[in-house]
Amino acid sequence: MASLQDQLLKAGLANEKQSKQATKAKKKQTRDVRKGVDMGETAAQRALGEKQAQAARSKQLNAQRDAEHQDRAVVAQVKQMLERCRLDLTGGEVTYNFVDGKAIKKLYVNAMQQAALSRGSLVIVGLDEHYCVVPATVAVRIEERAPDTLIIRAESAADDVADEDDPYADFVIPDDLMW
Repeated sequence: MASLQDQLLKAGLANEKQSKQATKAKKKQTRDVRKGVDMGETAAQRALGEKQAQAARSKQLNAQRDAEHQDRAVVAQVKQMLERCRLDLTGGEVTYNFVDGKAIKKLYVNAMQQAALSRGSLVIVGLDEHYCVVPATVAVRIEERAPDTLIIRAESAADDVADEDDPYADFVIPDDLMW
């Protein structure tokens, strides 16, 4: 009994060239199986997959770079707003103490600025270890742009709820108390 390949040659349905190509392809396939080469993926498919992976990495890096650029632009806007709207503190003779994290800091301001800071119409904005005194409206705009910026506002006395058993409830602590 002749092989199927011989039968196809005798019938004229295939020629010698096709027969050799089929034999060569079958030998290559068995060799690849022995060597453990993945048969399911051709070089063109691997190249396409690598190209898509590279495009995804590039897209992610571009998004990261754009986010960093956006952050730098926001910080530059905040710095520009602080430079344009900050109050001049030169010649301040009264100290205004405030808390930054766990440290107590002080700024030298004049009496009007101290009263405005105590009322909350002026606030302190900290950026890059520098503190500026700006109007409260500017601080609101800064907080909208960069919520993580340090903004120090005077605490309102209306927020404090007095205890009924507090023996010092009748004695109000003045806002301009020097300590």
